[in-house]
Amino acid sequence: MVERPPERRGSDHHLRRRAGPVHRPALGGFPVFPTDRLVLAILAGLVAVDATLRLVIVVGLLGFSPIFFLIIAGGFVMGPSFGFASGALTLLLSAVLTAGLGPWLPYQMLAAAWVGMGSGYLGRLNGGRPISRLGIALLCCYGGIAGLAYGLLLDLWEWPLLLAPASSQLSWVPGLAVGEIVRRFGAFYLSTSLVYDSFRAAGNVILIALLGRAVITALDRFRRRFLVNWTSRQPVLEQTTGKISRDVGTPA
Repeated sequence: MVERPPERRGSDHHLRRRAGPVHRPALGGFPVFPTDRLVLAILAGLVAVDATLRLVIVVGLLGFSPIFFLIIAGGFVMGPSFGFASGALTLLLSAVLTAGLGPWLPYQMLAAAWVGMGSGYLGRLNGGRPISRLGIALLCCYGGIAGLAYGLLLDLWEWPLLLAPASSQLSWVPGLAVGEIVRRFGAFYLSTSLVYDSFRAAGNVILIALLGRAVITALDRFRRRFLVNWTSRQPVLEQTTGKISRDVGTPA
């Protein structure tokens, strides 16, 4: 019985990831929320901090709000499912704290969830490596685009309700051709929301440029520390048998 030493592949240990933030398809194509205890603890902490920021700055400077920074940073590090949950729950909790409950809340939650989920897909392109200056630059671009897209998505649901049909050249009218609907909505958005949403987009870019590297590095360090198990590799035992040459005989 010969015991062979375990094979070494650069280290005597290997990584085994916990059931962490994984994007899985669900009904309607939405991601399944993370269920690991530690991931939920991180999610609850970020949502609480983010909702408190909105409590301090309810509206912000025109459309600017600091809540999108942590939604984007958390999704970038923890993945699309985490980002989706973070965006939706942050808007829900902040609405409760600021008495902002209303028919607009589901649309706000869904739009913010998509912002976090998109950041999670962008983080997958980084491949778990430390974020570089190029990565920060790409994330800044994403934050600016997300700030504008969030406002545009919210305008889609309220546009038909704000202006009575046929009351203006910018109002929605049933039966219009698709091209005319796009023209009217584009004119409505440019005249009523673009400047407001630009402050949100600029705020996202500034916060990511100033604080993005530090916050993302801290979140990634926390993820690696608490969401990865280090286990020792068990030695591989191999049983060997002695081989006797056939031309060796036993005397009678």
